[in-house]
Amino acid sequence: MFTGTLVATLLILHGLAGVVLIGLTTHQAVAVWKTRPLASKNFVRAYVNTRPSTYTNTVVACYILTFIGGGIIYPTYVMDVKSTLTDAAMNPPIGLFELKEHLAVFGLAMLPSYWWLWKKASPSEHVLARRMNTTVICAIVWLAFVVGYILNNIKGLL
Repeated sequence: MFTGTLVATLLILHGLAGVVLIGLTTHQAVAVWKTRPLASKNFVRAYVNTRPSTYTNTVVACYILTFIGGGIIYPTYVMDVKSTLTDAAMNPPIGLFELKEHLAVFGLAMLPSYWWLWKKASPSEHVLARRMNTTVICAIVWLAFVVGYILNNIKGLL
């Protein structure tokens, strides 16, 4: 479908977008769980003291772009990587990718509630829902990135 160079470029861009998304969601998830402001005397305290609501629109946009990028390179994955893994009888990595796909779609479906909790709800309302929603999206992003990284490395070894 695409040339090898184009697929490699798209895969690198998809991976870089995943790294940005990891940074955004992790930063926001850590900040949303703080219970009180901390004096920022060191890196960790400064990391926690950010305003987590400022990341919301960027997380939503980056998640959607990363998702679309994954969808664009998906046919190449099925034809190249998945068929190689199937031929090598490596079913656990295939199952991990299936899990990644389902969780990524679940995360996409969570984005409207995530956005509403951060942008429309009062900061004093729905605190636990905001924390849990943000944490689940962060966990999905981390799992998707790690699984993609592992599969990319397995394909490189075969």
